[in-house]
Amino acid sequence: MATQDSGTTDREIEALMRLVHVIEAEHRARPTSSLDLRARMVVQLLGLNGETPILAIRRRLRLTPSTLTSLADRLERDGYLERRRHPTDRRTVVLALTPTGKRAYAAEKFFYRHLIDDLLKSLDTTARSHVLAALAGMAQSRLPDDA
Repeated sequence: MATQDSGTTDREIEALMRLVHVIEAEHRARPTSSLDLRARMVVQLLGLNGETPILAIRRRLRLTPSTLTSLADRLERDGYLERRRHPTDRRTVVLALTPTGKRAYAAEKFFYRHLIDDLLKSLDTTARSHVLAALAGMAQSRLPDDA
């Protein structure tokens, strides 16, 4: 069995690939399937954090100004979000979910909750806790310093 430079074996890579394929094949009916990945990420970030300055969204999602402007334009046009002035700094623009955006975020949360429950149903409570803690740790390690 070949081992990559990182110490990851081909078997582990194959297991992750199969897991991703299962997720894609069995969970296609996602509520925001009409949105591309970056647009979903903006909706999810706003759902998690509420009204957020554009600069903070750019940094958190590692997007260029033009990319975020295009995303915001499209999401605003489609009714998912609105631009507002910051309540204390009128020079700052914040993005906020509209009622449509809030429903989309709620549906995304439901989707992910179901996905987690489905994928981890064969694990006992301890193993499930370890997997979820590991996922949270991996996600946190990938965030920019100012996130």
